[in-house]
Amino acid sequence: MQLIAIRNILVFLFVACFFFYPRLQTLFISLAFFLTFFTGEFYEFKNRVLQNQISWVFIAFFTLGLVSLLWTDNMAAGWKGIEIKFSFIAFAIFLPLIFNVKSFNFSRVINVLTISSLVYVALSFGRAIYIYSETGNFSTLLGSTLGFRMFQDAPFVHPTYVSFYFLTLILIWGKNLIEGGKELFTSSIIGKVSLLLAFFVFVFFSSSKAGLLGMGIVVVMLLALFAKREKKTIQAIGFFVFFLIVMVVGIYNTNLKLKFEQAYIELTDPNLQPDANLKSTGARIWIWKATNEIIKENPIHGVGLGDTRDELSTKYKKMGIKSLEGSDLDSHQQFLQTFATLGLLGFLSLSLIFIVIIMTGWKQKNFLLLGIGLIYLLFGLTESMLETQAGVVFFTFFVFFFASTNNRLNNTSNE
Repeated sequence: MQLIAIRNILVFLFVACFFFYPRLQTLFISLAFFLTFFTGEFYEFKNRVLQNQISWVFIAFFTLGLVSLLWTDNMAAGWKGIEIKFSFIAFAIFLPLIFNVKSFNFSRVINVLTISSLVYVALSFGRAIYIYSETGNFSTLLGSTLGFRMFQDAPFVHPTYVSFYFLTLILIWGKNLIEGGKELFTSSIIGKVSLLLAFFVFVFFSSSKAGLLGMGIVVVMLLALFAKREKKTIQAIGFFVFFLIVMVVGIYNTNLKLKFEQAYIELTDPNLQPDANLKSTGARIWIWKATNEIIKENPIHGVGLGDTRDELSTKYKKMGIKSLEGSDLDSHQQFLQTFATLGLLGFLSLSLIFIVIIMTGWKQKNFLLLGIGLIYLLFGLTESMLETQAGVVFFTFFVFFFASTNNRLNNTSNE
């Protein structure tokens, strides 16, 4: 029991590092996995891992990436890609064993993530307000400048990933509020509403377009749950209209208005040129075109895990996308990125991951698993979320976490 308690503490420390110092996560989770060899939980390997559909699709996806090193030229980048995606196989083997309802406190994970997120919000806004008082520049309260780092060598977490973290927390606490759960650290309605408001505000100020669109998806999901549970469809529609009004007013009165206007102009411009002064959306359009050219040339097996960025850089130069030459950007679309990297099998494998997650969530009426699958699917349409450590680790961890709770979070007892 002592080893299990220590192992669980390491998992809690791992969760706390999402916002502040991701580099420590590898140490904490590796130690946690190592201790699992001595806790006797591997006796459940057949039942919890070999019969777990999510584990199998994750392992298959990782294996395809590993095999692609056979035709990769840039082996350094290839092994870096394996390192980033290693969670797909490591978490698929160990997490179903660790997330044993009898020995693991699911509520504590949510509490640790929530408390660390609140500290991150307070420190981020505190830092931004201080800079604003010194410079008078309102943009310090928005976007990539809104963040906090604990050590100088730890960069800010990208606004898109921070948005995803907070959207996941909104799903958790919104569900808890609707269902009247009492197992988390605050059971009061005022406390839960305050948490949700803090999370919504931070996602808004992060200025991520994907984050704002994801927020809309989360709100629709929560209101659908509310309408189904409470039989109050009219009230749910009213809440959604109120949310839309607040969002439109907020966007209209900040620089987000310019972001969405620019995105609309670039999306609807039939004469958008590759050598134009491209903004976020315009750059993505040409990145996707370049990725599509790579897919056409390598449709079966892709270019390999290490060569995608190199091939894209070559395409940017060949296509005259001057603003992207030398940028080393990936495809900024997970499905295109995977298709270009691993070919048709990789694309099908990635699609199968989301199919299994969403279908499992739907069949088991597991709201949180369904939610994380849908949100990541949405984010993957405009970002390569599974090409970075921040995206892969959070996704793989909480997919298994939510799958293991199987809607039993409200019934979890304290250790």
